[in-house]
Amino acid sequence: MIKTFRIFGAGEWGLAVANHLICLGNRVEVFLRDHNKVNEYNESLFCKRLNLSFNKNIVFRNLGELNHLINNGDNFNIIASSSSGFTDIIDTYSVYFKSCQSITWLTKGLDHSKGLLFHEIIDQTLSPNIKKCIISGPSFAKDLVAAKPLRVSIASTCDILANSIIETMETENLKFEKTADIIGVELSGIIKNISGILAGILTANLYPDEYIEELISLSQIDVQNIARKITSNQNSYMVTEAELEKTVRSPSCYGDMRLTCYFNISRNRQLGLKIIGKYNIKKLISRIGTVEGYLSTSTLNTHKEAFGESKIVEAAYKILYLDADPKAVLNQLFE
Repeated sequence: MIKTFRIFGAGEWGLAVANHLICLGNRVEVFLRDHNKVNEYNESLFCKRLNLSFNKNIVFRNLGELNHLINNGDNFNIIASSSSGFTDIIDTYSVYFKSCQSITWLTKGLDHSKGLLFHEIIDQTLSPNIKKCIISGPSFAKDLVAAKPLRVSIASTCDILANSIIETMETENLKFEKTADIIGVELSGIIKNISGILAGILTANLYPDEYIEELISLSQIDVQNIARKITSNQNSYMVTEAELEKTVRSPSCYGDMRLTCYFNISRNRQLGLKIIGKYNIKKLISRIGTVEGYLSTSTLNTHKEAFGESKIVEAAYKILYLDADPKAVLNQLFE
């Protein structure tokens, strides 16, 4: 059965997923802010960044049209924006999204201005009754385009929604691991970025890889502890300890942490690799660009009342924001 997907955001991941869906025979509408880009994509049906040609089942539309559209209950809505754009899309186009039965997102991170996870943004701005789903794991857009083997997590508040997405998107090369643990998967995508920075610092300061393995283990513990803290106040998202244990071993947590902590393609690890000897964090950030783990470290530290204590966040905050000696902080972390 042909299904219709609306994708909000035209970064590499959004376009890669759009291409994956149309190659499977679905209809896809991709919404962008840039009117010129809309015209360019519709005319060329080509993305230079991914060296990707689209077929006729895709349409590019201006995001400004959204509040004037009728949401068909059969549409799948996927937010593929940056973390900084997620809340803005929900806020600006709330008229449309309030009419949606479900929202799925590919975005990793959290709202840095409010200190909220993305499911909380949806619940507070729109409605807690909207079915929610997040897809996350160790993967790059170019690998999906090249049909390389990928395994990702899919977490949802609705088993029917998760199953429908899996049935539509899963292929021999793209596999899904299903869970109900929305919060655990969200937190995994946040903590892995902070861990990626610390992993880069470990490598730059000549710590052997055994320390990165220990860092990942500590990060998994922090994901569990923060998830317990949050769900103690959000009972509807609480999962069993067995499900939480499954999360920290899943693609969204262990898999993504290994990718971010070991592979230099991650901006988070790139930042960490430059923290050796004398360094200026602000100058490093300006050269690298947005580093999600750097922002998340400050946000989680600022909102400790919601997220609780975290050894990983505390260590990163001391190094990144208090100019503490990296080796002294890391040695204390691994005591």
